[in-house]
Amino acid sequence: MKIELNKQLDKEVYMAFFDAIIGGADFGKKIRDDHPNITKENYIEYIDNFYMTNSDELESVLKDTELCFNEIKDSLFFELRKYFEKDYSKENYKCHLSIFNCNPRYLENKSFQVYYKHSHNMRKEVIAHEITHFAFYDFCDNLGIKNDNYLWELSEIFNVIFLNFPSIQKSIGAEELLFYPDLKDRLERIKEIWMKEKKAERFIKSSLEYLKSKN
Repeated sequence: MKIELNKQLDKEVYMAFFDAIIGGADFGKKIRDDHPNITKENYIEYIDNFYMTNSDELESVLKDTELCFNEIKDSLFFELRKYFEKDYSKENYKCHLSIFNCNPRYLENKSFQVYYKHSHNMRKEVIAHEITHFAFYDFCDNLGIKNDNYLWELSEIFNVIFLNFPSIQKSIGAEELLFYPDLKDRLERIKEIWMKEKKAERFIKSSLEYLKSKN
């Protein structure tokens, strides 16, 4: 996996998230709390200056994030291969550090961001979270399942179940919690389906049926 800085991507992420509220999570507030002086009018200059002023810290966190991936990759890819019956360890993932606490992922090129101020363990959690998303969506795509809001809901809930496996937790060291408040009322029922449906395909299809029935 490549881990690198990408200032241009941060500029795009700012414009995409500066006023975004998704699933009950207020990303715009996260940005404003960290960067109260950034605006739509000055964001390009602000980000350029931030990267220049904080270059040493960003480079240091970049090196530490390489350690994060090395500490989780064996257990994560082992469990992904066991559950989805495919080896995802050879995929060309890209991780970009970000000055914003949004942590988006991009399925089309298997890239994602990690907030540079996250602790070492929390950066491990984000990396595991996003790689698990890529495996989940790849599996669903091979089943011909449409990528829609129901699948997004399930992907977030699935991560709470999967990334709390003891073997994965041992290497991450940070509990996987449900990030989006609007999904909390669906979590327990999906856990019940998980206990009944051990095979990935049946679990996913049964869970999607339930989520669609809620709307």
